[in-house]
Amino acid sequence: MISRDKLSLRAAMLAGACLAILAAAPASAQDAAQDDPAAQGNDEIVVVAQKRAQNAQDVPIAITALGGDDIANSGISGTEDLKAAVPSLNVTTAVGGFGLPRIRGVGATGQGPGIENPVAVYVDGVYYGAPTGVLQSLFDVEQVAVLKGPQGTLFGRNATGGLIQITTKGPDFKWSGKLQAGYGNYDTANFAGYITGGVTETIAISLSGQYENRAKGFAKNLFTGNDVMDGSSWSARGKLLWEPGAGTSILLSADYNGRDASEPAFRQFSRNSLGQMLAGSERDIVADVDPLLRSRQWGASLTFTQDLGVAELKSITAYRRSELRTLFDPDGTTLPRIRVDNNNYDKQFTQEINLVSQGDGPLKWVIGGFYMWNEAGQDPGRTTGLLTFGGNGYSDDIYSVSVKSISGFAELTYAMTDSTNVIGGFRYTSDDRSFVSHQVDFNGATNTTTVSPTITGQKTFNKPSWRLSVDHRFSPELLMYASYNRGFRGGTYNPRGSLTSVLAPEVVDAFEIGFKSDLFDRRVRLNVAAYYYDQDKVQVQQVIAGRNNVYNADGAEIYGFDGDITWQPTQGLRLFAGVSYTHARYKSFTSAVISYPFPLTPGFVIPAGQSCLGTFGNPFAQTGGNCLLIGDRSGTPLQNTPEWTFSLGGNYDIPTSIGTFTIAGNYYYNDGFFGSPDGRVSQPSYNLLDASLTWRAPGDDVYVRIWGKNLTDDFYRNQLSATNAGDNGTAGAPRTYGVTLGLDF
Repeated sequence: MISRDKLSLRAAMLAGACLAILAAAPASAQDAAQDDPAAQGNDEIVVVAQKRAQNAQDVPIAITALGGDDIANSGISGTEDLKAAVPSLNVTTAVGGFGLPRIRGVGATGQGPGIENPVAVYVDGVYYGAPTGVLQSLFDVEQVAVLKGPQGTLFGRNATGGLIQITTKGPDFKWSGKLQAGYGNYDTANFAGYITGGVTETIAISLSGQYENRAKGFAKNLFTGNDVMDGSSWSARGKLLWEPGAGTSILLSADYNGRDASEPAFRQFSRNSLGQMLAGSERDIVADVDPLLRSRQWGASLTFTQDLGVAELKSITAYRRSELRTLFDPDGTTLPRIRVDNNNYDKQFTQEINLVSQGDGPLKWVIGGFYMWNEAGQDPGRTTGLLTFGGNGYSDDIYSVSVKSISGFAELTYAMTDSTNVIGGFRYTSDDRSFVSHQVDFNGATNTTTVSPTITGQKTFNKPSWRLSVDHRFSPELLMYASYNRGFRGGTYNPRGSLTSVLAPEVVDAFEIGFKSDLFDRRVRLNVAAYYYDQDKVQVQQVIAGRNNVYNADGAEIYGFDGDITWQPTQGLRLFAGVSYTHARYKSFTSAVISYPFPLTPGFVIPAGQSCLGTFGNPFAQTGGNCLLIGDRSGTPLQNTPEWTFSLGGNYDIPTSIGTFTIAGNYYYNDGFFGSPDGRVSQPSYNLLDASLTWRAPGDDVYVRIWGKNLTDDFYRNQLSATNAGDNGTAGAPRTYGVTLGLDF
């Protein structure tokens, strides 16, 4: 374990190195511009962060946008890899199938049906509310844009932390496509393809698909001898575009994806509930049953766009459904003490209508409305094992959480001068939440089934959110801005039979200043932002006796800065770097679940009126696991939030007579974070190094890529928790490498 002092020293050194890069790059670029007048500058990046296509450098929001080539060169294959290229973004996972992105300290540790992430994910304009929808393959992606900070006006659906906006490749009337196949270590094979073209003068289609199978796992279950962290995944997407007349387009899209894997592979890294320290590698697990994950997601959307002259009308209608089954042993022993078999589902219908002004006048506006119906639940969440009727029976949690949400929004941008804009936005959201819950217990010893009374509840959460912003362009190369945003994340329920709790809404007041610059004929692009957040009612998570419990901390204070730089000194060389600093602390947290490792120290006193949560038997006879008590952890760092992150990468094209060789690499440093709400269990600092060498034949149609990820084989955990069964977590991927063959046509 690396000490916090060493972590701070290492972080400071890395921050200093990054600031040196930021300071030195413009001067170096100026020299490069003098040495190589033919060098090309950074390309313009077009985003729709304000519901209209704009140059990202003109948008007064901190944005990191990655195109398809950026994603491939950075070694990014899915949304969980984005943290290595996006400053202030950290992506962890929970129970294998849930993605938990966090931006500038705002995110979710709690997961489950009805609990939406405060970092909203949109794919082709469709909101993905289910936490399983966060984990997306990026093979057929055109662009990923990460918007930082609350997006409380135009993307108000729970986007208190920010937004991950994924745009997939769409239909084109010109026929084209790509195919690729690859093989890597751990007996991993993958295949992918994409094709698009026009079938008539007004109709175009696109089809894409991907399949990957990892036959050998990253680790083993030492009790059964079987591999874990292996499995297969697949995805398919089809689009049909109809343009019946000038200014009219109708896009129908459908997608399906699935995953079968031996996850979540929880490993105890403290004494388990029997007082044992586990043997084997840090990734190997010891469990009486192999973990199982089965995920299925599918959906369809219809996007209608009409040019009305003074404005553009857009309607997005979508339906999505997901199912996730996870079976695992959370107690870290070879005895069948607790087994959890959760069967989650999520159904969602959304309708959004936008009217976006067009023209070059000083006033630009967006008005719109959003409606969502969602039902999510467990049917059932089953617990079995020796601690449930002596291993002869089961206990089922059966519940559903529903929401009907409606909101209206408007945003105005007024150009006070040719160089100064003022933006004002407002949104009002009403969430009508309800739940139905009951519990079914079966005692096999007595052949008795007990059904609890059905519990229901209903609450309405209404809240306005807004945005105020001013930006001034000092020159064609420099834009500065300041903004105040309020974000709103609706409250919900966390049903657990008779223990159902109400989660209060989260509100984030965010203040930000920043600048965006393109220097030296656009060879250097430097963007920096500083921020201060006041967050109210933070949702946190705790596992007790194998069951997930989510509750509120009173509030948090967050401040910091992030920045990125892209430097293109010559036509074939592109370098980039990013840095973030985040100070995130709970302001008031008197209801924290605090973990005390067993055996309890002599003289330990359990507060009056409390008992060790989830612990069976005499707590002073326990030799392993944790005693969980309620206490005060005000001032503790927020979970899953590294204080410092740093990334550095680039790609270099080398033209030759036999084709073009491209060397690419990306280095990512994370100085560590706490995984438990009490700040006891932590992930130390870690480093990830990815690299690739690509050869493209003359004509750029055929390519071969040799790649490697986590080349230093650094060990880290992408999920941590302190439960009554002990401290456990799931490991990130080890060193992987392989070769990919591709054809563009």
